[in-house]
Amino acid sequence: MIKRIFKFSLMLFFGYGCTNIFDSDSYRETVVVLTFDDAHSSIYETAFPLMQKFGFPATNYINTGILNSDDRLTVEELHILEDEGGWETGGHTVHHVNLPQIDIEEAEAEIAGGWKFLKDHNLKNRTFALPSGHANIEVTKIIKKYFHSIRGSEDFKMKYPVDRYSLGYYDARNNDGSEKIIGRILRGITHHECVVIIGFHYIIADKEMHSRAITPQEFEEILEFLHERKLKVMTVSEMLGEF
Repeated sequence: MIKRIFKFSLMLFFGYGCTNIFDSDSYRETVVVLTFDDAHSSIYETAFPLMQKFGFPATNYINTGILNSDDRLTVEELHILEDEGGWETGGHTVHHVNLPQIDIEEAEAEIAGGWKFLKDHNLKNRTFALPSGHANIEVTKIIKKYFHSIRGSEDFKMKYPVDRYSLGYYDARNNDGSEKIIGRILRGITHHECVVIIGFHYIIADKEMHSRAITPQEFEEILEFLHERKLKVMTVSEMLGEF
């Protein structure tokens, strides 16, 4: 017992990172998770071929109400992403509503409606991303009825044990460039974070068209870095299975 307390004190002082402090064999390397939000067509047309080049999967958070519309993904494309790329589809409500700002009954309809759509179309449906990153206690309880994990919109260190219902992420922006995003991953490795989640929205040539866009070249540079460093790239649910 004294040894355990001493070990616990040392790890709290020095930072125990992604390690079960009572299990010296439990150290895990930092996992990288790439996510996409809002079902833009560039996810399938541009990001997917580049991801396939390196054999990387991703988690794809979908607003089901906008599928099959202009410049958005189709259900058929979602199946190809899952079946050929090993991707995971996740919930993101039906209409990308700010959940705490609507009636709780409407909030549940948005959450459950998105989950049911994915289920009815034989798509994966274990993880959920908060629209605009907002939730309260009542909304969180509802999400937990349907999904096994929740990703928010704040970037923070995720150490052991990883809280599946409070996952952070780095939101890639058009003024970042690949260097800043790679820097965030390197910082996670240096600090022994269990996981670094990087989120993308648009992969387009003219990134000035949207604040959450990066260019295909920038995206490929990030993938090349992950490949060269031999980092583990997983879906959200695969990552949670590691911890």
